[in-house]
Amino acid sequence: MADLIARIARLWRYPIKSCAGEAVDTLQLDADGWPVGDRGWGVVDAGGELTWMGAHPRLALVHARLVGSDPELQALGRSLTVPGDGGDALDVRGWNGERQDFDVLQVWDAGEDAAALLKTVTGERLRLVRLSIEAQRRPFLNALHVVGNGSLQSWQEALAQPLTGLAQRARPNVLLCAEDGGELPPFIEDILSEARIGDLTLRRTSVCVRCVMPTVDPATGEPQPLALDALTQLSAERVPGAPVQFGIYARGSGAGRLSIGDRVELTLHFGGT
Repeated sequence: MADLIARIARLWRYPIKSCAGEAVDTLQLDADGWPVGDRGWGVVDAGGELTWMGAHPRLALVHARLVGSDPELQALGRSLTVPGDGGDALDVRGWNGERQDFDVLQVWDAGEDAAALLKTVTGERLRLVRLSIEAQRRPFLNALHVVGNGSLQSWQEALAQPLTGLAQRARPNVLLCAEDGGELPPFIEDILSEARIGDLTLRRTSVCVRCVMPTVDPATGEPQPLALDALTQLSAERVPGAPVQFGIYARGSGAGRLSIGDRVELTLHFGGT
């Protein structure tokens, strides 16, 4: 029996790691429980290292969506569609926090037009690359990011001044709301162990430890440290002494489809996070 009934309020996927994602009505999970089309591409810096929005905040201005299997980039009034296959094979470095060292990753370069667009937006020599499946699913990476809408509201209320785009800053794949469409209790996801949507189950894998990415204004690409200050305060109230937490990671039990409005049966662990 479920401890609480919720619904899926919104869904996102992020075709390019550390770029703005796309809101979708449905999110397909593959046989391993990972969202199809999510974070299959990345950005590499001039040193040959897989980079992120924390190092290049203006990547938030690059909006990515999938057209079939091809990523379309939109930024500063420009649009570019990149073929979903092909490209020159490269080896790049990706930081592995567990080993405290770099992994060597296989990728395929998306070409000069994509690099030129990234340079126009960020001012930096960056390359768009398609990631191998091994690069996409390194053991310490996570499939789905889940947040409750009550947590977003608590974040807004804790801010020293109002900020826009909190959902975009938090970058969830799944945003949950109450069964009637209202707000869930704040941080209900902290005690969520699994969520059942029909025959599909999303099982919690870990908490989401937050970095500087939520500080980046999705409209301007400018960091706003007060966003992280509020998350730090809220996290310290819930889990004193722990790293800053907001949302959880989960993985699907297998292939299936998530859709906005789906009924979600939440199983909660009341013994703590």
